[in-house]
Amino acid sequence: MDIRSYEAQVRLRDGTPGRIRAIRPSDKDGLRWGFSQLSAEAIYHRFFQSKRELSDPELAYLTEVDFADHVALVLELEVDGVMRIVGVGRLVRLQGPSRANRAEVAFTVGDEFQGRGVGTQLLDHLARLGPGLGITQFEAEVLADNRQMLEVFEHSGLAVSERVREGLIHVELGLGGRPGLETGGGGGGG
Repeated sequence: MDIRSYEAQVRLRDGTPGRIRAIRPSDKDGLRWGFSQLSAEAIYHRFFQSKRELSDPELAYLTEVDFADHVALVLELEVDGVMRIVGVGRLVRLQGPSRANRAEVAFTVGDEFQGRGVGTQLLDHLARLGPGLGITQFEAEVLADNRQMLEVFEHSGLAVSERVREGLIHVELGLGGRPGLETGGGGGGG
């Protein structure tokens, strides 16, 4: 399967239907809209800094991924009659020969949609894709006050270890034993 065409229908905890799919370069406006819906706290939890908007280079980085070393999925829901990106999950392979089977994961979920299973769904789908890319472990740096993200990891069904490192909680998630999807996402630009 080519991850670029990845798509799955999902249901949130409250039964709301949604769609998870691979991000596209054409999603820049969708990410701008989603970012505009985030609180200052949500922005800080994701980017570890305050910011008012995403720059054009940031939008290019976030949407033009190679689907081999950088994979991003979006979760879309119908909002006011329009399909909107309400969450994004991504994995970025760590560099170095001893780390090639590890990827950093990060998630952004609109404030209005937090606590409904958006992050859980995105993590689950990334964990399904990881083994097909040779990824056996996810890592994440999480601010200690971001309890919602820590709970997503703790209830993921993955092997979780946490340690405090430089004022952040460093989380490692083992994908061992998880069935992976066969992927053909190697190489190429995005």
